[in-house]
Amino acid sequence: MRIDPRPALPVTADKTAGVQALQPAAHRQGARFEAVLSKREVAARRSLRSDVEQSSNAAGISAELFGSTRSLEILEYVLDSVLPALDAEPEIKALAHELISEEIDMRRTLEQQRAEVQA
Repeated sequence: MRIDPRPALPVTADKTAGVQALQPAAHRQGARFEAVLSKREVAARRSLRSDVEQSSNAAGISAELFGSTRSLEILEYVLDSVLPALDAEPEIKALAHELISEEIDMRRTLEQQRAEVQA
């Protein structure tokens, strides 16, 4: 057994002050915080509602964008300009060329049939 020769800690009669308990936040502050949160929720809902209303508004969209003439132009552009520059295997390019060509032919046939029916 070993005895430690350190002197004992001095004993004082003075006590350190006790830790004070935390006081709860004032009720008024809690109400203010809740009000700020609810304002944010309302603003977020309004923002989402306006986004939905704008997305459902189709007044600015022209039907010509989805017409067969425009889609044929796009398909031909893809076939003539995009597909040759595509970095893909030759079989994949050939398959894409065949599919796009078939789609173009089918759309032209449909256009001819519509023209015959309307005439």
